[in-house]
Amino acid sequence: MRRYLVSLTALLCASSALAQCVISDFEERDVGTNAIVVFRQPSFSGSTSSFLASTAACNIPRGVYNCSVISDEQAVSGTRSLKVAWQFRLDPQTNAPYPNAWLRLTTFRITGAIKPNPEIDFDHKVRLRLYVPSTTPDFYLTLGVRETGTIVGCGNDGGTTGGIEWIGATGERSPQAAPIGKLINQKDQWLTIVFDIRNEPILRFAGATANGRLDTNTGTLEQLAFTPVDPAQLGPYIVYIDDVETIAQPAIPGDVNGDRCVNDQDLLLILLNFGNPGQGDVNNDGTVNDQDLLIVLLNFGQGC
Repeated sequence: MRRYLVSLTALLCASSALAQCVISDFEERDVGTNAIVVFRQPSFSGSTSSFLASTAACNIPRGVYNCSVISDEQAVSGTRSLKVAWQFRLDPQTNAPYPNAWLRLTTFRITGAIKPNPEIDFDHKVRLRLYVPSTTPDFYLTLGVRETGTIVGCGNDGGTTGGIEWIGATGERSPQAAPIGKLINQKDQWLTIVFDIRNEPILRFAGATANGRLDTNTGTLEQLAFTPVDPAQLGPYIVYIDDVETIAQPAIPGDVNGDRCVNDQDLLLILLNFGNPGQGDVNNDGTVNDQDLLIVLLNFGQGC
């Protein structure tokens, strides 16, 4: 029994070291706190602020949709998420919708922010949870990464130098670089969005070194892009973001702990985390469940 407990303790320690890096679950600040956790307010980016109807402080009851606030209205884990709200405006010169309108939701560049410019490893996937109310029009979601080459550790401040590349963008609306990424059209439910950085389409966005490929192994989560499917749909757009994290992709299906051998240790991790998000979610659907267990069993012994 004692030997078993020692082995189990060692396994749990190893699994903790191999667990994904949680950039933020937005439990760090009080409800209503505006724009100081991971992402800035929608109007912060000069690339897209001219498309927005509001640049004043968030006040949805008065029609000001310029919000990046901690909210307890929706949550996946814990009680809070990040509520982001914005609205596009008409082009004052034509009184028509901008054909290339989009929102660039950036991370921080100021001291005192929580999780500013978070470092990510490009060999890992970026996963986030997204809740979209039915009143929000359909949009495309794209991830922007900055190639800083930082070594400060996952989630720490990775800096602001280097080119920016789009991950998951299959095209863009020229000439104003509104990227066309993953279609988000499911509403009133939590969605699991995964960007497989090394294996998804890459487009150049900004910076002298941006070239449509990854030239460093690490960098930062620079931004999320929200591009309306129909530019005539001005909004308002409201989304809730939760559990922004990076996850390692096992080299072998079912190799939960990354030791290149699918064995009883991987099976134990599945059982320990069954029914929860986190390590053991080998198919990246947001929960450790019988599908993940089946993957481990079907690949049991591989690589050993």
